[in-house]
This record gives sequence, structure tokens and C-alpha cells, in this order.
Amino acid sequence: MLETNEYKETLDSFYDYLFGVIKLHRDTIPKLKDELMLIQSNSIDELNDNLNHQQIFLYQIKNFDQDVAIYMEKLNVSGKNISEVISQFPESERPRFEELLTQFKETAKEIEFYKDKCQSLLQTKLHMVNKNIAQFKAKQDKMTYGEDGKNDSNIKIPSAFEKSI
Repeated sequence: MLETNEYKETLDSFYDYLFGVIKLHRDTIPKLKDELMLIQSNSIDELNDNLNHQQIFLYQIKNFDQDVAIYMEKLNVSGKNISEVISQFPESERPRFEELLTQFKETAKEIEFYKDKCQSLLQTKLHMVNKNIAQFKAKQDKMTYGEDGKNDSNIKIPSAFEKSI
């Protein structure tokens, strides 16, 4: 593979692009940690703000596949994933790209860890909310009757005397 100045500049530009994408992913980790804390503390408004910031991240990386495809075309390489693409680079360039790939894999694992924790906690909270709603509805469905046998909703009976049917 002939290494021209243009090829080298494109390769450096691709490296910088990938480095920037990894940095964006790393910058997301504190937001995910905050999200977990906000879910635990039931801070809905702050959680909403946090999720809006995460949407900005998604917007910033939305063209990743297209951008990589453009670089692959310019560099005259192909592959199903970045590893296959890196294997086609000149031997002298591979180590720095492989290091980037290793950093990305570590960052992706950490992101996945926090996303899984947030998802699990949200599911637990949702289950608790659904359970409370069901209990509230069950209490609303209870009817009380007066001495004349007519429905009397003004009578308050302590829950120790309630019986669900």
C-alpha cells in the first residue's frame, strides 16, 4: 500500500475522529453515574435534564457509521468492523489504532454497566409504582354499607377490619 501524504493525512484525520468519538463516550460515563444517582433519589426534574444531555451525545454520534464509511472509502479499505479495517492499515499505523480500539472496548463496557444498572433500577421502581397503584385501586373498590344495607361511603373502617373478596 503506497503511503502518500494525502493517505497519511486521511489516516491521521480518521484517528482524530475515532479519538473524538471515544472521548464523547467517556464524557457520557459521569452522566450515566448521575442518572443512576437521580433514579435512586427519585429526582424526576433533574433526571429529565440529565436525559436531555444524553440525547445531545446521541445526536453528536448519529453519523458515526456514515463517517467511518467515508474514511474507509478514502483509505481504500473494507471490513465489517473497525478491527478488520485496522488490519488493512500499514503495519506501522496499526498499534495506535489498536490502542484506540482497546480504549473504546473498555469505555463501552463501563457504559453498558451503568446503562444496565439504570435499567434494572428503573424496572424495580416501575414495579413498585405499579404495585402501589394496584393497592390504591383495591382500596377504592371497597364498599361500606350502613345498617339499612345501603352503600354508605362516609363510613370509615380501620384497615384491620377490611376483607378483600
